[in-house]
Amino acid sequence: MIRYKKTTILILLALGLFSFNTSLNKIMHGKSNVALAQQINQSSTSTASNGPNSEFESRKEALSDALNASHDELNELKDEINAERVDSDAWQKIKVELLNQADKLQAYYDEIGGKLNDKNIDSESIKSLANELKSWREKTFREYLKKSINFILIFEEANLLKIADSRSDKISSDISRLEKQSISKSKSLKPLFDQAQTHLKLAHDLNDGAKKLLYNYFELSSQQAADTKTSKGETELQTELPEIIQTEKKPTDPQEIIRDMSQKSLEELKTAYTIFVKMSKAL
Repeated sequence: MIRYKKTTILILLALGLFSFNTSLNKIMHGKSNVALAQQINQSSTSTASNGPNSEFESRKEALSDALNASHDELNELKDEINAERVDSDAWQKIKVELLNQADKLQAYYDEIGGKLNDKNIDSESIKSLANELKSWREKTFREYLKKSINFILIFEEANLLKIADSRSDKISSDISRLEKQSISKSKSLKPLFDQAQTHLKLAHDLNDGAKKLLYNYFELSSQQAADTKTSKGETELQTELPEIIQTEKKPTDPQEIIRDMSQKSLEELKTAYTIFVKMSKAL
C-alpha cells in the first residue's frame, strides 16, 4: 500500500495538490487490490485444475497475498488512529470504537482466509471469494476508511492550529513592542495582522465545525441512526455547518462534508501563514 504521512497529507491538502478521494484511491488500489485484480483475471481467463502448480494454485496464492496486504494496511491505519492524542473522554471512546471496528474488519479478513484454506475449495469458490472481498472493500472498508481519515485529519489539523496560534501570539508581541518604541512600520503591520487573524479564526471555526459534525455522526451511528435516517438526522448535520459551507453546493455524504470543512480550514490556515511570513520579513 502507498502511504502518506499525516503531516504530508495536511500540507498537500492545503496546497490543493491532494484530495480526500486521492487518499482513498491510493489505499483502495494499492498492493492488495492489485493482487485481487490479478486473481480475478486469472480466474476468468483460464480453465484450472486442482493439481499442483496449476492455475488453481496461482489464484489461491494471489488471493492469499491480497489478504496479507489488506491486513498490513489495516494495521497501519490502526497505528495512525492509536497515535492520535484526543482531548476528552468522549473522543477517547470514539477512538476505541474505531480501533474495535478495525478488529472486526481484521476478523472478516481472517474469515475469508479460513475459507481460502479449506481443503475442499475449488477454483470457482476462490473466484467467488475474491469478488466478495473486492466488493466488501469498496463498500464496508471504504466507509471505515473515510471516517478514520477524517478523525486523523481533524486532530492533526488542530495541532497545526495550536502552532499557528503560538506564531500569532509571538507576532502580536513583536508588534506591541514596536508600537511602544514608536516605530512607524508597526502601523503597516497591524492591518496585515488583523487579516491573518481573520483567516486563522475561520480556520479554527471550520476545524471545530468538522470536529462537531464527526462527533455527531458517531453519536447518531451509535443510536442506530443508519436504520432510521430521517430528514431530521440530515438537518442536524447541515445546521451545524458554518456559513462558508452552507452557501456552497454540498455533498450529501457526511464524511465528504467533514472532509470539505477540514480542507477549507487548511486553506485558511495556509493564507494566515502566508501573511505571517510576509510580516516576519518586515519585522
